[in-house]
Amino acid sequence: MQDLLGRLTALDPDASETLKVVSYFDALVARSVGVESMLRGAAVLSGATVGYRDDRMTVRVRADGVRVDPRDMADAWPRREIGSGVVAWIERDGDAHANDAMILERLALALGIIRARRSVGQESAVELAISAYASADERAGALARLRVTDGPLVVVASPPDPAPAAHPSAIVATRHGLTRATILPSGLDPLAAWAQSDAPRLGVGLEGVPLPESWSSALIAARLTSTAEPVVAAADLGAALIVAEHAESGTPHPDAAALAALDERSLELLDAVAGEQSVRAAAARLGRHHSSVQEKLATLSGTLGYDPRMPRGRTRFALARMLLTLSGWERPDVGGTRDRASVEPRAGRQ
Repeated sequence: MQDLLGRLTALDPDASETLKVVSYFDALVARSVGVESMLRGAAVLSGATVGYRDDRMTVRVRADGVRVDPRDMADAWPRREIGSGVVAWIERDGDAHANDAMILERLALALGIIRARRSVGQESAVELAISAYASADERAGALARLRVTDGPLVVVASPPDPAPAAHPSAIVATRHGLTRATILPSGLDPLAAWAQSDAPRLGVGLEGVPLPESWSSALIAARLTSTAEPVVAAADLGAALIVAEHAESGTPHPDAAALAALDERSLELLDAVAGEQSVRAAAARLGRHHSSVQEKLATLSGTLGYDPRMPRGRTRFALARMLLTLSGWERPDVGGTRDRASVEPRAGRQ
């Protein structure tokens, strides 16, 4: 498929975009994502709101992956019948884009496959259990299907592969790519769910809260993992979690923008100073001369408007660094959390 896509791109860009749509939905079906994740993928791919209606629910997802008011608007837009009383549609203002019809067709086929699997697969039950849009009764029923109703639970976010050994999990399409959601008993070491040699980077959600809240916090924690810190627990973020939850709600904070404008060597110096809390120790860690680090730090403090060695400056730097990591400027390699098929093709988007 990739070889064919490369050949078509050279010969006919429009044909290659169509093939990208096909391969995109094939990848989502192969991952066994649920209905909401499939709609989110179609919305991101098309750059328009996508809707779905069956005998139980109506779902609409915006182009940025956010679920919106579930009004039944099927009759107002181009739509595709999936079954008796089941329909999907794309809400496109203005002229239809070149691949809207193909996206709608592949979405309908994919949703048909999902509905056929729904009665037997655990993936849909996991996605329902962590959905903030499902009712409490629906989530309780999903947990009963999964047989994990005893005791408090926590959700862990990880790359799509590998899968945990013996715990319910599903691959979910999020705003930041395909991510595996795994439901574990509270208190269990998350690494114990995976073979130690194959353990991916893990974001551990809050314990003692509803599962949708645990999942939301786990996604934030997963995006803050790094090679040096492959497992991040949302509980360890403390009050910084509140800041992280609002990181994408508006324009980037000026402190994060200031860090984004720095070169990698300057960021490395600031990280060392913040981590060591001593210029001399930071210089030793970096293998640089103490006086050169001191001079560079003075320049950076003037640029940032605060001294990262001082208590308040350390707090500002730590929060700005977190916001930078969560932003589009810097996306740390979290071991595959952003799946290529989930973020690359944006056919029809202008």
